[in-house]
Amino acid sequence: MFTRELKNKIFTLNLYLITVISIFLLITYQAIYPTIIPMIKNGSLHLFADWSVILNANICSEKGYDVYLFNPCDQWERKHVYGDLLLNIPFIKDFNNFYFIYLPVIFNLLFVYVLISFFQFRRKIENLTIIPFIFSASTILAIERANIDIVIFLLMIFVSYNKKIFFNYLSIILVTLSKFYPILLLSVFLFEKNFKRIIFNCLFLSLIIFIIFYFQADEIKKIFANSKQFTATGIYNFSFKGLITYVVNLNIVINNQDFNWIKYCMLVFCLILPLVLTLIKWLKYIFTNESVKTLFLKNVYANRLYVLSSIVVLTCYFAFSNYIYREIFFLGLIPWILRGKISLNDNRFFNVYFYVLVGKFFVSTVLIYFNRNEIFTAYHAMFTLIKHCFDFYLILLVLIVLLSSIKFLVENQINLMYHKKSDI
Repeated sequence: MFTRELKNKIFTLNLYLITVISIFLLITYQAIYPTIIPMIKNGSLHLFADWSVILNANICSEKGYDVYLFNPCDQWERKHVYGDLLLNIPFIKDFNNFYFIYLPVIFNLLFVYVLISFFQFRRKIENLTIIPFIFSASTILAIERANIDIVIFLLMIFVSYNKKIFFNYLSIILVTLSKFYPILLLSVFLFEKNFKRIIFNCLFLSLIIFIIFYFQADEIKKIFANSKQFTATGIYNFSFKGLITYVVNLNIVINNQDFNWIKYCMLVFCLILPLVLTLIKWLKYIFTNESVKTLFLKNVYANRLYVLSSIVVLTCYFAFSNYIYREIFFLGLIPWILRGKISLNDNRFFNVYFYVLVGKFFVSTVLIYFNRNEIFTAYHAMFTLIKHCFDFYLILLVLIVLLSSIKFLVENQINLMYHKKSDI
């Protein structure tokens, strides 16, 4: 047993080192461009651009600028679109290299290590499925830009591991003040067995956050006035709004003839048909599966991480128009899915679920590569539509599993309340 654990740790460490070196070489030799849109100013390529805009906003804020309206310290003069918390980073000028270089590198190294640690397979050949996740366009984009979503993802891991209420309160408040959607992490309190505790924790924490937001109302209005800065389009978009907008605006004209029927055929074959077949095959299984039933009832790391990741990715997909780096929250689904894939006798659904996830990251990356590198240019419109269809299909699968588990959670809470009344 000890030998197996030691071998697994050595394998994970070796895989981590190989992955880190590979990513370093891909960025150093600029092999990731133009698949990843390079941030170039005056002929120079700028790494960690999403992180540096936060630091530059701090520098300009100290000079007296209202960085929500004007940020001349940033190379692209991007306005500040984060919470007030990220305008209070101390000693940036004194520790310039640490903040601009070493700190984003540390975040990225931790992020990659966490991803590698998710994967435990019985068969060695299955380790190849790690490649589409680690080297996906969304993952590499988040790493190359040192996007703040990486920090939020790491704090989500911490909240999933940690069961101390105080530290989870503090983590959720701080991360929500940096970017608004992490307030969704308070759904971790749904794992409390006592219904009153669930309500109290969710309401009390929400109240604290909304009181803070009340005193930052002016800044929040300015952030949403700059929404175009964080609104993606085309194949770099990950959102329901992006799907609808793209389908509505896509016109296929060949030799002055309307061929829009092609896009409707693609919607049928790439989205509607796979979704209908999935529902026919797996809907009953999902609503009777023991792992899905106990998703909220077992207060363990994999379950907590799956729920938090699901709620974040679903809300962001339907509520905002995101860049593809937001897709990294799909990665939080992996530990729970792999546990079902490995441990259950009847694991066919979890096999399908896992490989749908693998397929999504692989197909999206290939299509983005073709699009950004001007390969098969005549089919770029179709590639973007296929990417959006795959996104929506996976989102609906995540939604169905989550709704099923919520159904069992509600039933369990009702049964507990009924038994308490009966005892009285």
